[in-house]
Amino acid sequence: MSPRKRAALGAAALTMLALTGCAQVLEQTDRFLREEAEQIVGPVTFDQVDPDAPFAGSPAADYGVGFDTPEPAAQGDFTAEQVEWAHDRTRLLLEAVYLDTDAVFDEDNSEFTGLLTGQSLEWYLDHLGHEDPELDSRGIPFNLTPGTAELIGDEIRVDGRMWAEASQDPNGQDYLAVRTEYVVVYPIARPGDPVSVRLVVTHLGEVAFYDLGDGTLEAWPHWYRGAAPVHCLPDARMFTPAYPDERPDGERPRGLTQDDAYDLEDTRDRDGCGAVKDT
Repeated sequence: MSPRKRAALGAAALTMLALTGCAQVLEQTDRFLREEAEQIVGPVTFDQVDPDAPFAGSPAADYGVGFDTPEPAAQGDFTAEQVEWAHDRTRLLLEAVYLDTDAVFDEDNSEFTGLLTGQSLEWYLDHLGHEDPELDSRGIPFNLTPGTAELIGDEIRVDGRMWAEASQDPNGQDYLAVRTEYVVVYPIARPGDPVSVRLVVTHLGEVAFYDLGDGTLEAWPHWYRGAAPVHCLPDARMFTPAYPDERPDGERPRGLTQDDAYDLEDTRDRDGCGAVKDT
């Protein structure tokens, strides 16, 4: 595949990126009861995470702490060695995006950037902060608004899977797709304030690997995500956690149905901002 065609293809793939956020909301009755309780018995604690057992009582109590790679096998024209390399590169990309705390909490995406090469890296750098949100590569990493959260403890829990398939893009070009479906959970607190919550990120998509002609592969991340509880802020490329004592900012969640923040299918089906259950 020519460099020009590969660049066009990669750009087309990355423009399909989408970010979805969902803000946790309290029912009006619940708000009223909490306000009444404060008047009767004093301040009500909104600290939801036990610092000694930050995942207790949630599905994440049974999750692991990293992104495991499956046993490699040849896929189409791609050898088992290429598939193994693609698995490892996908794992490194996911670790850089979701497990590097400098990236998540301090917006330092250098580890992720260092894993991109060639025209994929060029596209990413050229489109940082693009005026068209659909072309802004700023949404590829996962960053929280700096100063809004700090990690409780030293673990981030992960559940999900990756798998490789030979695939073909709309232009008829073969590529190796490493599909990715994960739930990533962060126990976080508002800095300097005893208010905490578990932030749940649901990740769906793939990394597309194109053979450069000499057996080496170039990676093009192509994914989208949901996060909860966060404020639904228009065109935001960073997520701002919504703590239990806050009213939602930005767009208000649509509908009365409350999604399960841990359910990948809810993220797959969600269109815009929605309400979620406690995390």
